[in-house]
Amino acid sequence: MSTPLTQVLEDLSRRLEQPDLGTGDALALAALIPALLRRVRSASGPSSSADPRFALALAAAAEETADESVRAQIHAAHLIEASAAHGLSVLELDALRETEPDLALPPQLCEGRPSFTSPEELAAAWLDVDFFEARRRMADAHHVIAQFDYQHQQHPPQFTRLAARFADPGQHPREILSAARRLEKFEEPAAEFAAPRTASAQDASGALLEQLIDDALDEPQSTSRQRRVNKIFKQARTQAEEEDPAALAGLFRRGTRHGLTCIELLLDPLGAELFDSIVAQADNPRTQAGQQAREGQSNVVFGTFGRQESAAPIPEHPDFVTDEEAASCTEPDPVPEPSVALRRLNALLGFLRINSQRLRKLVEPGGQGPLPGIGDTDGAQGVATVAPQVVVTLTLAELEERAATHGITLHGHQLSAAQLRRTLAEAKIIPLVLGGKSQVLDMGRAARYHTEPMRLAITVRDGGCIVPGCTRDPESCNIHHIWLWSEGGVTSVYWGAMLCEKHHHDVHAGLIKVIANGGVPQVIMPRFMDPDQRPVRNTVNQHRAA
Repeated sequence: MSTPLTQVLEDLSRRLEQPDLGTGDALALAALIPALLRRVRSASGPSSSADPRFALALAAAAEETADESVRAQIHAAHLIEASAAHGLSVLELDALRETEPDLALPPQLCEGRPSFTSPEELAAAWLDVDFFEARRRMADAHHVIAQFDYQHQQHPPQFTRLAARFADPGQHPREILSAARRLEKFEEPAAEFAAPRTASAQDASGALLEQLIDDALDEPQSTSRQRRVNKIFKQARTQAEEEDPAALAGLFRRGTRHGLTCIELLLDPLGAELFDSIVAQADNPRTQAGQQAREGQSNVVFGTFGRQESAAPIPEHPDFVTDEEAASCTEPDPVPEPSVALRRLNALLGFLRINSQRLRKLVEPGGQGPLPGIGDTDGAQGVATVAPQVVVTLTLAELEERAATHGITLHGHQLSAAQLRRTLAEAKIIPLVLGGKSQVLDMGRAARYHTEPMRLAITVRDGGCIVPGCTRDPESCNIHHIWLWSEGGVTSVYWGAMLCEKHHHDVHAGLIKVIANGGVPQVIMPRFMDPDQRPVRNTVNQHRAA
């Protein structure tokens, strides 16, 4: 029996078959889809909840809807890039969020620098998704819809066979996109100003990998289909590793396990030889390095030709802690003989920590002289060094407890009480009570750039870029003058804020605002991202900031 609703839906279905669907009608339909799905999901009558046929029919319809939703997401990402939507002005974006757009009028674009530097940045901000998710969608669009060159000219998709399969409503788009992402890893990247290329990767027999994947996706059974696809990629990966194993070298973070940070190190033969040299010295009990590595210490300098030099002894506790206080809170002694793995780790950390200090002394003016192998023409100043800096944050109350607590490093690593006591014993204590030890933290107009003590204070306070969601480390950030220098601002900790390069540009472009807020700076996001215009602060860095 027909109902008014079914009659409306039948009429809508007939109208959808017409080829002249305008952009306004398309937006109206797109806005109606979420409401329709919510209404369908709320159908909870006795006949629907008890009938398994309804459940299966709804599941099939929901699966088809999900597939089309994936296609619509990738298509929308393509349109954002194709239309250069990131060039819209902030006023246009604010208006678009509040009211329906009048598509008869031309869009209002930025004058000069765009509000966003890339389509990915706009998509992430507009959709409130992670930047890497937005970038993934843009890359998916390049794989199966279209590519763009540096002049914004459109080119065919990278994988033409997978693109045809992606457009087919009877195919599973998520499987196709996953295969395209995996396939892209075997393609040679195009030159900077060259036109985008289509698939060219081949297997050992010379067959095109995309063709093999396309054939495998014809398998009707899902489990067998995935096995065929995985087998093709496994063989291609094995072939690539055999051709260029050095390309896999690098240092990789693998998360945490049992409270310990996991780092995987893949080395080429020369790098492995240097690493094995350190390990061999630590394994030799006849050397000072081997003896101290077995004692759980890491204060050994590895000299030239395998010579070891004992570094200065490290006190067992800071100067401001008496022997009696240290003894009262000392934890049980560690195991006298550490494992082989821990012994080698002690040696490696000692090599990194103390050799960096020794190297800096050698290359600095007035040092001990140039390093071996550095000629007169090169000069010691040509050596680039990395000086690790460990900053531990703890409150005055914790410090007054004589280190019987825990600390947290600038990059968020937790230190136990024993580790904190050792760090305080080794460290140069710099009290950051925002001005202690006569360190200048406010220079007014005397200098434009922040000094090292000022930067350290801002780093401890902010912990990194203060824009919500940004994960840039402090080392990759700039210090921004909240009270702009060009407008008479001063150089101080109070009027300084830590921003990454991108968000620093966004502030000067007028996209976001920064306020001092009593010395703890906050940001105000654009109105289209936050209609309430609330001052906010990055919570990602709370583990390493004040």
